[in-house]
Amino acid sequence: MKKSEQRQLIHDFIAKSREKKLPITPQKIEIFTYIASTTRHPTAKKIWAEVREIFPRISFATVYKNLKNFKNLGFLRETEMPDGTKRYEVDTTPHHHLINLDNGRITDIDIAEVGEITIPETVQKFDLENIQVNFFVRNKK
Repeated sequence: MKKSEQRQLIHDFIAKSREKKLPITPQKIEIFTYIASTTRHPTAKKIWAEVREIFPRISFATVYKNLKNFKNLGFLRETEMPDGTKRYEVDTTPHHHLINLDNGRITDIDIAEVGEITIPETVQKFDLENIQVNFFVRNKK
């Protein structure tokens, strides 16, 4: 992601937060800025470690609470790993993931690469909100 795109995301985050009358703190901006600066889909612990370099007294609970709030407000996308660890990204557009179980890396996959997905009849009884395909892979030996 280009720096100009990151700045725009951060600007939009602040504007939407103000629009919803949510308090904007330097800590919240730093949490969001760190996630916007990486494509590595960091864990809450990694985000906490990075933000602590700027705000040494910030607690893990504060970071985690903000991640949960950001996700619920549509600012972040959360991907759960097989071990239950959650990973975060600012790209909330529809896309899929390749998840390497050997090294933990997550790679975004454009939905066009996967092609059309047939919706099972049992799902058609509901209002479908989202489809996410995660390809869990291991390195070839």
